[in-house]
Amino acid sequence: MGIVVLTSSRNASTRMRQFLNELEAVIPNAVKINRGRLSIIEVAGNAFSLGADTILYIGSRGGNPGFMRFLRIRNGLIEVVPYLIKILGVKLLVDMPVGVVSVRKARSGIIVSLGEYTEVADVLSEQLKLPGIRVDDFESVRGMYDVIFLVHRLMDGYEIQVLNGRDLGPYGPFIKVSDVAYTRPRVIKLE
Repeated sequence: MGIVVLTSSRNASTRMRQFLNELEAVIPNAVKINRGRLSIIEVAGNAFSLGADTILYIGSRGGNPGFMRFLRIRNGLIEVVPYLIKILGVKLLVDMPVGVVSVRKARSGIIVSLGEYTEVADVLSEQLKLPGIRVDDFESVRGMYDVIFLVHRLMDGYEIQVLNGRDLGPYGPFIKVSDVAYTRPRVIKLE
């Protein structure tokens, strides 16, 4: 399982930083790099030196997480993967009425598509390098993984719920997203 680097747009808000902190704890192979004044090329260079080949870039919209984009690093190039997932809303652990005091770093995880096939689950599984399955009852994976990324359909998109693999309670952010949009792939030289 390769390392996935998490980063955001520059001048990240407090809410964006909290979102990245929660994602770093629940994605088993994730390391956060604070962007600060770094260019995306510098972030990719740092990621490459860590042995990472994937960057999960979270862009902002009005100070809140606005979209997810994936970048691949290989052969001195940064490939902007043509998937864009628009974030419609985020509920952080601190926003939830349950008392999750602290979350230990997940060592294992799975992407579960509840009921029907979802492209969102496929893209997350492929890009985050986690196994993905489609089930009608996610109780079947209870206790097998530290964290379950449950993807299910809503009227106007999807919700990704990050659940504790043992008790199925909240373990990370709940993220309301659109379907996967396709963009033109781009390649940037890593110099």
